[in-house]
Amino acid sequence: MRLPTLSQSKSVWSGVLQDPAAREALDQIKRDGFDIGCLSPRDPTFHKESWADFVAAIPLLENQPTRRHIYRHDSLRKQWPLVSALRDFARQYDDPFTSVRLITTRDREIQLGEDLGDLAARSASFVEKFLSWDWCVIENNRRNALIAELRWTIRSRTGKPHDRELSTIIDAAYRAAGRKEPCLDNTTLDRIERRVKETRVKAVGRLNFYAGLSRTPKSKSTRNPKKRR
Repeated sequence: MRLPTLSQSKSVWSGVLQDPAAREALDQIKRDGFDIGCLSPRDPTFHKESWADFVAAIPLLENQPTRRHIYRHDSLRKQWPLVSALRDFARQYDDPFTSVRLITTRDREIQLGEDLGDLAARSASFVEKFLSWDWCVIENNRRNALIAELRWTIRSRTGKPHDRELSTIIDAAYRAAGRKEPCLDNTTLDRIERRVKETRVKAVGRLNFYAGLSRTPKSKSTRNPKKRR
């Protein structure tokens, strides 16, 4: 899924600032201690904390369901010989009585004279760790993740939920992007924030189970509690 460009974010944010209802909502949040209206989009990749980018991106991101992928180290058993091969290469490369010559390589970034023995040894150590890991990749619902983060931050900075103001600002962003506004009420906002948190907690719980740190079953049925004895 593509992220919005800086130009797109600036266009939507400009529309939000020109919207009377959104301007009033921003002013109310400002009076309670959190000035978002003075900001401007600067990083649509979200590597920097810019709340203007968050607001502007919400209508530009699809409302896709969250997906979670669990990767088990057992599935990579066939890759373990690579660790031995790398360590053999490192040992032979550093042996003064052994000659190692690269016949061909597709990696043109490896320069002649580079300490390939050390590179192979460090790579072997990392690959060995990597092959022993269980890990989880969570593809978040990006739109909802931004909404939840904004709601939590506004509540944290002002001491109040400000759900009406947040909904007004988001509706203005949708109008500025030429899309139908979602009209989010406090119940919907609460559900969005709760689901974002639950997704993170469930992922950690599943990994803890695989690591032997938790006795929580791999899965629980919420439809028939009698089966969970």
